Formats: sequence, C-alpha cells, structure tokens
Amino acid sequence: MNRLFPGLRWLEGYTNSSLIKDIISGLTIAAMLIPQSMGYALVAGLPAEFGLYACIIPPLLYALLGTSNKISIGPVALDSILILSGLSVLADPGTDNYQSLAITLTLMVGVLQTTFGFLRFGFVANFLAYPVILGYTSAAAIIIMFSQVGNLVGVSIEGGNPFELLVQYVMEINNWHMLTLVLTGVGFAFMVFSKRWFPKLPSPLLLLVAGMAAAGYFNLADQGVMVINTIPSGLPNFALPSLSQLVDLIPVALTVALMGYIGTMSICKAQEKPNDKINAEPNQELIAVGVANLAGSLFRAFPVSASFSRSAAFVESGALTQVSAVVSSLIIALILLFLTPIFEQYPLPRVCLAVIIVVSVAGLFKYADMRSLFKQERIEFFVMFATFFLTLIFGVQQGIIFGVVLSIARVIYNTARPHMAELGQVGHGRLYRNIHRFTDVKVRQNILIFRFDAPLYFANVDYFVEQLYRWIKLRDGTPLHSVVFVAETVSSIDSSAIRKLKQVISNLDQQGITFYITNAIGPVRDSLFTSSLKEIVCERKLFATIEDAVKFIEHGEIPQDHIALQTNSAATSLPSKP
Repeated sequence: MNRLFPGLRWLEGYTNSSLIKDIISGLTIAAMLIPQSMGYALVAGLPAEFGLYACIIPPLLYALLGTSNKISIGPVALDSILILSGLSVLADPGTDNYQSLAITLTLMVGVLQTTFGFLRFGFVANFLAYPVILGYTSAAAIIIMFSQVGNLVGVSIEGGNPFELLVQYVMEINNWHMLTLVLTGVGFAFMVFSKRWFPKLPSPLLLLVAGMAAAGYFNLADQGVMVINTIPSGLPNFALPSLSQLVDLIPVALTVALMGYIGTMSICKAQEKPNDKINAEPNQELIAVGVANLAGSLFRAFPVSASFSRSAAFVESGALTQVSAVVSSLIIALILLFLTPIFEQYPLPRVCLAVIIVVSVAGLFKYADMRSLFKQERIEFFVMFATFFLTLIFGVQQGIIFGVVLSIARVIYNTARPHMAELGQVGHGRLYRNIHRFTDVKVRQNILIFRFDAPLYFANVDYFVEQLYRWIKLRDGTPLHSVVFVAETVSSIDSSAIRKLKQVISNLDQQGITFYITNAIGPVRDSLFTSSLKEIVCERKLFATIEDAVKFIEHGEIPQDHIALQTNSAATSLPSKP
C-alpha cells in the first residue's frame, strides 16, 4: 500500500495529537482556500464555483499519492493567468465553450504530468532557469493585478496587456463607481493592517464574510456594486470532459503542466528539512499532481498545483500530514452542500475578491530579487528583464518561451566560448593561478601554461585552438618552447576535439614547441589512450601536476609516481576514475 500510495507513509506512528494539529491546520487552509479559489477561478475566466470544485477531489488524490507533507494543492494565481491567456484565444471567457475547454485542459494537463512522471521526466524542472521564473512570475503578478482593476473601480472593459488595460481604465475614469472605490479602499486598509497587526487572523475569509454581510444588509447590488449572487448547490457531477479541440490545447496544456510541476517542486524543496524522514521525489510528485488534475477534470475542476502562500500557512499552522488537506476538502464540500443558498441573500461583492487576489499575488513581484540579480550577474538580469517585458507585452506563454530560448542560447554561448585562463606560479610554491586575478604571479617567458574550464568537444574546440594560438602569438618576442595544457577542469573530450588536438600538437612540433598535458582526470586519460593520440601523449608529455611538468621541462626530472598516469589493458577496458 505504501508503494501504491506514498502518502500513507506519513501515517506511520500517527497519534490523536497529530490528528488535532491536522484538523486545526485544515480549518486554517480552508479559510484561505475559499476566497482564494473563488478569486483565482475568476482570474482564469471561470465561474467562482469552479474554484471550489478544484479544492475537493484533487487535494484528496494528492494526499494519497504525494511525497510531501508540506505543500497545499489547489488553484494557483500563476496557473489561472496561464489558463486565461491560453484559452481566451480559443473562446470568450464566461461562455459554455470556454468552460468546456478549461475542463478538457485539466484532463490534458493531468495526462501529460502523469505520463512524464512514469517516464521519469522529473528532471525537466532543472531546465527552466531562475531568471526566467523570476521574470515570468513578476510579470504574471502585474498582469493578474491589472486584470482585477475593473472589479476594484466598478467598470467592465475588454482584455489586453497591462499597458492596454491602463489606457482603457484611464479612458473610463468618468464611469468609475464611487461606492466600489470606497469598498476598495476599506478592503485594502483592512487586509494591510490586519496582516501587520494580526498576521494569524484569516483576513481574506473575514473580508469575504464582511463583504457578503454588507452586500445583503445594504443591498449593494441595487446600488451598482458588482456581485456574485448564485453558486450552484451540491457537489459537482461526474462527467467526462469533451475531447474536441485537443490539438489547439496542446501548447497551453504543456505550459500549464510544466509550470505547475516546477512550482510544486520548488515549494517542496524550499520547505524540506534535513531531518525529514521522507523527501519529495520529483517523478512521484509529477504523478501525484498529474493524477490530481486527471481526477479533477472528471468533476469540473480546473488545473491545480502547489501554492506558495498556502503551503507556508500549511506548515505554520502546524500541519503534520496531508490529513490537513483532507479536512479542508471536506469543509469545502460541506459548504457546497449546505451553505450556497446564503449567496442569494448575501451576495459576494466582486471587489472583495479582487482585493484578496491583488494582496495575494503582490508578493510574487520580487523587486528585491531583481535588484540583487542586477548587481550579481548582468547577463542573467537581461534574460530576466526580457522575459518580464515580453510577458507583459505578448502574454505569459510567449514570455516563457522567449525566456527559455534566451537561457538555452546563453548556455550554448557559454559552452562554445568557455572560460580559459593563462596561469602563473604564485610565489615560489606549487600553486598556479590566473595571471589576471593575482598580482604576485611568476610567468615563465618560455613556457605557456593555461587552463580550459569546460568539457572539450566539437562545439568549443575551435575556440580552444583560436585562444591558444592568440596567446602563442603574444609571446613572439620570447623563445617559447613549451605549452602546458592544464586539464583539471576538463570532464570529457570527444573525437572531434582529439582530431583537432592532434593537428595542434603536430603544428606546434613543427615550430619547435612541445605540447604537455597535466592534471587530466581518468575519463579524459581513457579517451586519450584509446585514440590516435596514444603514441603522441606518452609518459613524457602527460603529468599529474603542473609542477611535475615544469620540473621535467626545465630539468628533465620525471617524478617517481609518474607510472600512475600510464595505461594498461585494464585501464582501457574499464572506466577510469579521477
């Protein structure tokens, strides 16, 4: 059972005390889920009840299949904006076709995540660089906040990017609803001050209840305040999603599946502690979130993943296991069964949900991290800023794709033109360091010593040769007779590099310059000794240290342990180790 349902492993040694803590935590998470899920459903262009549906079945499945006891699964702001940006080009938000597409999307996301998990593709999370995630999440936060301005000022406008929305809001300034503006101010003041002075208070839920009470008592709907006054009663019915337009949904499904998994894994890793008896397993997490979405699609849910804010509250409120999530799911199910008629008498002002959404996603805009990245690494800052700006202009999917392309291009550039350093002797010791980083280094005029900091292969071997010849030309005024290649940071060497290296060694021999290699690790030595360089790279040209090579060049001394670098039949048949 533990193998089939890894979540059960957390129940070993479960006690009454653990149950009490999980129940208290479940109540806290439910208080956050109710307003957040309804708000994020509106952000995704769906009815508010879809958010509640997404909080029932998916968390239960994750509780059985997940490997983390520190995350809260449910609707997430970033997923919602991805859904809206991806589906709004296929159907108008709020229409039946749009709702059908959202449920089908949930099914596709679940299938993709589950399949990737079984294929052990959990490592894909490593390919989305932090600058891309930072730029995307910060831009998404702004997009979400601007999408809610209409509810904050009481006007309805067409969609667009934040700049287009800003223009439309300004043009509609004469139609802003004054009572809605007052409620907006009161709502923000309450959320900010309660968070500062009473951080453990369920502020979003209290604002939601207060807004409903005010709307019912003062008839705010009759005074022009936009409200939600109908939530279908009962649990969602089991129904198979429509399989139409599957091909059209593939791009957004891949994006939501990948970003949902990356967000979930990043939260798992951030919450882990060294003494945890179980650590999150990437492939199992893919399966768990995937099955949660797959099952959710059968009960009218939209895609879910882990939430940063709720996961933090999950831990802070004392949750020990995913039993806490089961409790919160049961509470929301009871609300749908028995309390939805309340919305007819006490409708929910949309402005309250908008305030909750804006406050919730404001933390996703990480200005401090942007500033730190600018000081630390300008190229990565450029990747982040390009992702941020293009996401704002063209949309979330296009911004992510461009950011990933930029990251890959940077990796290709770095591998094609890696760091190379000319080395000099520090004082009179055994250390050799970069001559441009240290002032007290001794450079031998007749020996060129250099280091190459990357695997040597077809993509960068031409740069290797180009840089080597440039350094040799700079020594035109001195009788250079030796070149020492320090290979300690070269993890591998391919056939293209070996062929080029053979040409270089032959060319240098014709000029009276001998080529030596030092500090080569086992796999590199294996490649050299099993190639056409075997006869050239003999015991008098391959050394364990730079000092050994220099002693041989200057005094003809061969170290006593030099035999360790030679090969034999065993070394060529078995993998070597450094």
